[in-house]
Amino acid sequence: MKVLVTGGAGAVGSNLIPKLLEEGHEVISWDNYSAGKIDLHVQGAIYKNIDTNMSCNAMEPDFDLVYHLGEYSKIVPSFNNIKTVFDYNISGSFKLIEMCKQYNIPIVYAASSSKLSSAGELHSPYSFFKSTITKLIQGYGEWYGLKYNICYFYNVYGPGTEVWGNEWQTVINIFIDQKKRNVPLTVTGDGTQTRDFTHVEDIVQGLLLAGKNICNNEFQLGSGIEYSILDVAKMFNHKIEFIPQRPGDRPSGLADITSAKNILGYAPKYNLLEYINEKII
Repeated sequence: MKVLVTGGAGAVGSNLIPKLLEEGHEVISWDNYSAGKIDLHVQGAIYKNIDTNMSCNAMEPDFDLVYHLGEYSKIVPSFNNIKTVFDYNISGSFKLIEMCKQYNIPIVYAASSSKLSSAGELHSPYSFFKSTITKLIQGYGEWYGLKYNICYFYNVYGPGTEVWGNEWQTVINIFIDQKKRNVPLTVTGDGTQTRDFTHVEDIVQGLLLAGKNICNNEFQLGSGIEYSILDVAKMFNHKIEFIPQRPGDRPSGLADITSAKNILGYAPKYNLLEYINEKII
């Protein structure tokens, strides 16, 4: 197939693209490099510096499948960057979805699990806009026959994710960096908030399965195991410092992977503790 991956130079995209190439697909990446890195380019793919707001002029009608990973993707910074989040996650995504409708191209969308938290879509600007696009895709399926699958990500860690910088880093990479620098691991609030952590290879497995079984459905891609942030910090056997809770922190976030298992055959393989032990030994 001819496959478009938006955000192809990002953490998830750079892990997805090699698998697509191994399967013999022609892969084209669109990335505006606001978060993506040229260092994550994969030989054999075609990379274009294109923002999704340019979809109307850049879309190729012979794409067989679109993986839409290329949106603003962090919670805490979204409070201060709401205009940018709107531009990427509403304006750009709308134009891409409209082009998929026009050319009858199936789309696999990387949604945010924060929508499924107790605070719901009003959890943060990021969550609200991601939730809005999720609903728009579902609406296009009902109104115009758009073919899609929606995949919810849960706290991705692993190769490629360490390129995110500063406030964009995930908690696992923050702890790894703090351990290496021999400074305290910073735990927000009291650390009792829980999360489902998912290795990027498990995310890629779910995305590939979703692309092969387009069925206008939603799938949560996680490990199905929940850890408190404090328990994760203790896995590092290092000193801990508690800091104030941040905007957008939520009490829990566990993936229900039942549908992904039953419909797609999704089976997460990676263990968080084993990964941490490998990184800190």
